[in-house]
Amino acid sequence: MTVLAVVSTTYAVSVPNVAAIPAFARKYTLNCTACHTAPPRLNTFGERFLENGYQLPGTEDGGITGKQTLGDLSLDDFANYTGVRLRGNVLRGRHFKQQNPLTAEAGVVQNNIELGFPEIFSLFTAGSLTKNIGFFAELESNLEESSTGIERAFLTFNNLGGTNVANIRVGRIDPSATFSFSTLRQQLEFVGDSLNPSADTVQRVGLFPLAASAKFYGLRNRSGTAISPYAPSLYNAVAETGVEVRGRPFGDWFMYQVGVLNGANEAFGDSNKGKDFYGAVRFDYARAANFSASLSGFAYLGNSNATILTGTGQTDVNWHRYGIAAHLRYNMFDLYGLYTLDRITHVPTAALSTFDTSASGLSVALDTYVTDRTLLSLRYDSMDAGGDLSQRTSQSFAGIQLKQYVRSNVALFARHDLNLRRAEDGNAAARNLRHAFFAGIDIAY
Repeated sequence: MTVLAVVSTTYAVSVPNVAAIPAFARKYTLNCTACHTAPPRLNTFGERFLENGYQLPGTEDGGITGKQTLGDLSLDDFANYTGVRLRGNVLRGRHFKQQNPLTAEAGVVQNNIELGFPEIFSLFTAGSLTKNIGFFAELESNLEESSTGIERAFLTFNNLGGTNVANIRVGRIDPSATFSFSTLRQQLEFVGDSLNPSADTVQRVGLFPLAASAKFYGLRNRSGTAISPYAPSLYNAVAETGVEVRGRPFGDWFMYQVGVLNGANEAFGDSNKGKDFYGAVRFDYARAANFSASLSGFAYLGNSNATILTGTGQTDVNWHRYGIAAHLRYNMFDLYGLYTLDRITHVPTAALSTFDTSASGLSVALDTYVTDRTLLSLRYDSMDAGGDLSQRTSQSFAGIQLKQYVRSNVALFARHDLNLRRAEDGNAAARNLRHAFFAGIDIAY
């Protein structure tokens, strides 16, 4: 899990003696590379650790390892269940096609270079309460979004009916955590940007894997707020509240996953009686130390989980998503990709002439160590957008990042994202941003 995602200085094959920093590594006396290839990416062992409810793969030891009675707990014991991470950009620059496009929000600077402070601080606590019962909670403060709150929090009940037959998560969960393309484990992290709900127009593009983004223009949540086409959503949302069952009843080669969630984009509540359902399967073709491969597929079926504006007001629609992903890991190379197809149903007939009900996206990424301390990450993203025909514009971006590990828990990075499509006079968000540069730091303990 992300508690483990503390930057390590080397790839597992290069230098296996790197010191352990994260909470779980402290608890089990392991090093970071036991669970990670390039943090926050997990290797096969790390994926099984996550699936087993933060217990070592093939075990049911729960919190017994290192567990003490309440009166005997010390700060050292507490450190085995907690971790912190500070990450973000200390320098960011953006270049837009036009200084002040006609639809720009008044006073917004369209071409700028900014100095800043790492904007995201996360506090994690996770572990096992007892045999086969685990927990996870993440409190995040984001200076850029001026928000602080619980990002994820859930209980896990594991190995029900037999070893790895059924594992249940209850709470605010990330559905894609064990998928071949995990939304939260990207080396090129999500960089958000502004939205102008009053004008109902996205003013700036957010940099996120486009296959996992919303993709639709003119779509709203049930409270009436516009949904950014570039925000994570549905199966690939950061987290939603619900219940999930997954397991590997036939062995390590196959995993199933089914779940039910509150309507997407509604956080802890649900403003309608309907729920969203999803199911996924994953096939693992290898588990060798230096080679592994997997193929996954999912279907997410939304129920009145979005709205659109019509001549008669706001109308509920069903928002579905289908996706397939593959992951190949070989020595120092970590290659993964995701293709998704989104559909909007129950759109009023009168609105069909102005609203495209389908959208798709493709994201392909490669992470590899070019030296024992330098990680190179590449990503290609493409979106065939849907929604309001007067706003929608498709987009393709390429991103590159170099991450230098100064210490086992400190990394510096430089990132550049480039729009591969021609500009449209600065008036379309998907074409307006030409390129962006970021430099920052990632510190964890």
